[in-house]
Amino acid sequence: MPGIIFLFLAWGAWITATFILDKKKTFRFPIAMVALMLIILHSKSITIYSIQIGAASFPLIFSAYLLVCQGTWLKKIYLFFSVMIIMLGYVGFYLLELYDPVWVLVDRKILLTVGLLVFGWMLYPTSFIYRCAAIVIGSLQAEVFLSVFFLKWRMPYLIGSNDYLDIIALTVSTLLTVHAARRLLLGFKKAVKDGFKEKKQMVH
Repeated sequence: MPGIIFLFLAWGAWITATFILDKKKTFRFPIAMVALMLIILHSKSITIYSIQIGAASFPLIFSAYLLVCQGTWLKKIYLFFSVMIIMLGYVGFYLLELYDPVWVLVDRKILLTVGLLVFGWMLYPTSFIYRCAAIVIGSLQAEVFLSVFFLKWRMPYLIGSNDYLDIIALTVSTLLTVHAARRLLLGFKKAVKDGFKEKKQMVH
């Protein structure tokens, strides 16, 4: 069922942000609010000039732009080119699949998720925030391009469909899991080093 992965992860994000995270965390309320909005809007769509747009696309791309709007001009220029690269990769995959679907042996959701992860880490190896934002903005702009492209052939294409939400949910959750695991590992290494230092001081 398209959208079931997204719903599962979105509900998990909302429950975690609402009931589990420390109330002093500043990002707790925005995460809960965006997750709830996405859950409510995921099944709704609007039509603008014959282009169908999933309602969940609006809070998604707004949140992504909000995360990076305060960056320097140099960061914004780099983000622009990063978004273009991700968009071209996303569109290229769809067009290749349309032209020759036989070569897509693995589930397209998995392939697109892996592709977005690779592009994200190549373009932003250190910044978790910019990595997520670039993936969301680039993939949604690719969705717009595909919708306009298919419209010329009178083929309906929903921007931000449930399939797309599944892909983004898998991608962002994977990024978040790796980011959290890395921070835990760094914290563990720091604790071990501090422990060794304390032992050395006690010995001397």
